[in-house]
Amino acid sequence: MSSGTDLYTILRLYANKNRTPQVSVAAFLQFLEKYAKHYEAERADLAYWAQDTGRKVWSELSKLAEQGKVELITDEVGTVISIHQFYIDVIQQAYRNIDESAELPFPDENSLGIVLPANQVRNINIEYDLPNLIAQKPEENPPILKLVFPDNGGSALLLPAMIQKRLLEIALLKVRHYLRSHNNKEYMQHKLAPAFHGKETQLRDTLNHLLVRPFDAIRDMEASGDFIYPFWAYLCTQIKNDIKKKNDRLPEDMAALQAVLVVEVYNNFYKGKVTREKEAETAFRNLELQLDKAPYYYTIDEIIRFTDTKGVPLLGQYTQEALEQYLKTKTTTSDVKDKLPDLLIVQGHRGEKWFVKKSKMLVLCFKLLGEVRPKVKMAISQRWFKLMQNYENEPAMQDEEAFEQELWELTERFSPTLVALLDDKKLYLVHTELEKGENGIPEHTRLFYKGTLVPLSELLLLKQKDLLTDVKVLLPFWYSLPIISSVIAFFKQRSRKRKKTKKSVSPSVVSETPEEATQANDTQSEVKQRDRRKELREAALKVKNRLIPEGHTIDSYMEELLDRWNRIINVDAKNNLTEDVNSLVRDYLRRTIRSLKNAPFTSDRISNLAEALVNTPNLQKLPAQESLKLYIQLYIIKLLTE
Repeated sequence: MSSGTDLYTILRLYANKNRTPQVSVAAFLQFLEKYAKHYEAERADLAYWAQDTGRKVWSELSKLAEQGKVELITDEVGTVISIHQFYIDVIQQAYRNIDESAELPFPDENSLGIVLPANQVRNINIEYDLPNLIAQKPEENPPILKLVFPDNGGSALLLPAMIQKRLLEIALLKVRHYLRSHNNKEYMQHKLAPAFHGKETQLRDTLNHLLVRPFDAIRDMEASGDFIYPFWAYLCTQIKNDIKKKNDRLPEDMAALQAVLVVEVYNNFYKGKVTREKEAETAFRNLELQLDKAPYYYTIDEIIRFTDTKGVPLLGQYTQEALEQYLKTKTTTSDVKDKLPDLLIVQGHRGEKWFVKKSKMLVLCFKLLGEVRPKVKMAISQRWFKLMQNYENEPAMQDEEAFEQELWELTERFSPTLVALLDDKKLYLVHTELEKGENGIPEHTRLFYKGTLVPLSELLLLKQKDLLTDVKVLLPFWYSLPIISSVIAFFKQRSRKRKKTKKSVSPSVVSETPEEATQANDTQSEVKQRDRRKELREAALKVKNRLIPEGHTIDSYMEELLDRWNRIINVDAKNNLTEDVNSLVRDYLRRTIRSLKNAPFTSDRISNLAEALVNTPNLQKLPAQESLKLYIQLYIIKLLTE
């Protein structure tokens, strides 16, 4: 221990002995020199201060002042040492033997004979502030708390570290002393009996146990069982009512009154905590059930919007922090060694993130395969039909690898989630884990063979030859005759080549230089674009007046509709979802305008565009579909008019 620390200890002992937080340097030097010389033979640590006391003390005082442990105050009389720890030491000393002072009220400034500086103490209300301090450990600055009791019930000086448990222990000792005095235990048992009809034995045993082992009551109170919470509620109320009837209150009455006020706060706090924990536990069970339901894959925003069977949002029954911790635990830890977590994260190719239960991963795969199969089959069939109708073909019709590649491209277009799932390495691990399980995996539901994903054509049950056969059935019979179809294809190709040649040497182009032709084409294109934009804008303005109700602007009405279908609480997540929808509308509108070319742009067409977007898989999951559709129509109008 350093000499500076030794001096600080001596200063505190000296201040406590003299019951003052401020010590005169001159008086302290006199005391220390005399004290050190007297005990230097017995205590080697004091010998250091026996010689050259003044210089050593001043040297150490400056260090203590820099550390903030003391404050040096100098005036015309001399220098005074102000010791901040003094008040804390006094309070700690007051609570040292709490069992012996159980009949006395909590220590306050009057009983301790001190006056606390304003910067050293913080007043706290027992009803409003104390529950918050129990829930969250109070800060150490200021170092002293002053608990104020209602109805002129006095106050209690406390240290922040006492709030979590020590304060309740002291209060229980005071309640025990009250029950031990004047046959109060038997009296209270008699008064509480009607409230606990049929539980008289439990009531008697609880009171007896409180007299013998009062601190065990804390454990019972924290559990807040069906009996303990009403027991303390009735007991505290009865003691308060009996004491308030007295005209002349003794110190032990004030001690008991203060104690039950403290116990009431802790009893209510633990009851509320247990209730919230049970509510959160039920909410997380509901969340588990939701994850077990179709569509089996959910984003964090969708999980946040989960509701219970009554339609009440689950977020609120548990906190955002609890949800984040739950998802983190479920996705990183497993109850069984060397097994995957129960909840897995699937990363999309565009940054999406879905949560999927391990037990539902294969189910989800086959569900998505079943949903995407007819779409892929229809897209390939239509494409091949058009090609074969024009006596053309493509590699996918003959080459297996090209066919597989086309299947992957179409599957990613129609079901990005399925492609992300099939590409995820965790799918193989889940497949292997289930394969080694007790029930195994049926042969017809295997996704992997010898560690490799089964070809997508097999998963989709789509065979190249079968598709070609189906397409040929739809064509006239001569398309199936090789000689006839080859001759027709030959002449078709020659016809297309002649048309291309004619276009390349048309008179209008020959009469102009390449530069003039390009300039003329650009000018014509710009004029057409301006006319087209004007036409679209005029059509949008007509529709706008019909859709927006009176008293609204397009922005205010869109904002109102936005709140209906975008119910995310988190601001950043809400803005991201809005931007995703807007971006989807912009891209779709851009493609549609290019494909429509000179077709008229009517209100029905805008409505159909919005309907098509709302029916896409991603937007179908959003609530308030009608509001979403109207929002998309207004956003299209806004894009066309601005």
